[in-house]
Amino acid sequence: MKGMTKMMRDRDTSNHGFSIRLLATICLYLLLAAGVSGQQIRVACIGNSITWGHGISDRSHDTYPAQLQALLGNGFDVRNFGNNGKCAQKSADDPYVETREWTDAQAFLPHIVVIKLGTNDSKPQNWKSEKLYGKDLEYIATTMAALPSHPRIIMALPAKAFNHAWGINDSIITAGVIPAISKIAKRHKWQLVDLHALTTDMAADFPDGIHPNAKGAGMIARAIRDAISADPTRRQVLLKTDCGDIRIELFNETPLHRDNFIRQVEAGTFNGVLWHRVINKFLIQTGDRLSKHAQPGEMLGEGDETPADWIPAEVRAPLYYHQRGMLNATREGDDTNPERKSSSTQFTIITGNTFDDAALNRTQTRIDEWTHGTFKLTPEMRQTYKSEGGAPHLDGSYTVFGRVVSGMEVVEAIEQTPTDRNDRPLQDIRIKKAKVVK
Repeated sequence: MKGMTKMMRDRDTSNHGFSIRLLATICLYLLLAAGVSGQQIRVACIGNSITWGHGISDRSHDTYPAQLQALLGNGFDVRNFGNNGKCAQKSADDPYVETREWTDAQAFLPHIVVIKLGTNDSKPQNWKSEKLYGKDLEYIATTMAALPSHPRIIMALPAKAFNHAWGINDSIITAGVIPAISKIAKRHKWQLVDLHALTTDMAADFPDGIHPNAKGAGMIARAIRDAISADPTRRQVLLKTDCGDIRIELFNETPLHRDNFIRQVEAGTFNGVLWHRVINKFLIQTGDRLSKHAQPGEMLGEGDETPADWIPAEVRAPLYYHQRGMLNATREGDDTNPERKSSSTQFTIITGNTFDDAALNRTQTRIDEWTHGTFKLTPEMRQTYKSEGGAPHLDGSYTVFGRVVSGMEVVEAIEQTPTDRNDRPLQDIRIKKAKVVK
């Protein structure tokens, strides 16, 4: 699209009252969700004192949910629904399902739920059997899964308990709690995050033997972040091109772009379109429906869309950013498209280049100009751009909605084809057929 080309070139209450409040809050969130669809992904962190942040002085920044928010960025809304001492079992001395956090977590209508309960269930007064614990934990998880937002469930195995403080027993966690969680996750095909294995050698980061310090909470946050970015349920599309096959997957955290892309594939939009814009060490671009019958040398990229066709932005950096192999949604420039909505048909695959620190510092200055200082490259992003490459100047301003899972050698072959002064390949290269394969 025209704007895209220009910018890229620059290079307590009763149960009755409780239910009424829950219903009212859910209705409010539904109304809000309708107004900001695609703007933020809501993440609910359900748990006990480890989630809440016991022993962490700066809870607003250093609990694992707070650090997870920083890792995921402004495209996500991460909420801490932890409560000290709480258990999954209803018959325990302090059940989670009797808390305000339990009600609030449901009312939040999350898109992703992280459940970390079981440490306090291992106390001698609480532990009855793996079966009873599993039944009550499954109730919590299935209740969340059945919410109108249809959230993705991530089950977390408890962190290692390095002593018996408060009666917590790591032997019961290992022999009873962990097997129960694993069975539930397998039965429902939910993701599992093994925080017990992660923390086994982290005694120094658990000062009282049970609760992590800020560093330990950061490790947990990164493990949850990695689980979110390793979603096994992503839809996949095969692009059969003149140069070979490219298989891509679409991120569930960009649902508007995902669903639109699937619709376009099923409608045959991409069948016969050209890779009409190719820039070595930057990107390859396609999706202009007018390119299907274009004459040799004809300038392409304007497309046949109107603003009514555009897709609301779903910027999810720093979780997903413009590293090599990512799918980027093209768009008109900020002057005509201040909301940074995406084209409904045109997209690019990033090839990019590698950068040193000086180049990344210059790129950050450009990003600051385009985002008014609201987006910063993280240390992890900088390392990726130095080692793998990409197009960092686009971060914070464009939607990344998928990635290549196989066929980057085909992308490279297209990238290296000779082009004219408008970056159109001298020899036409088409997507012969696009089809959903998963």
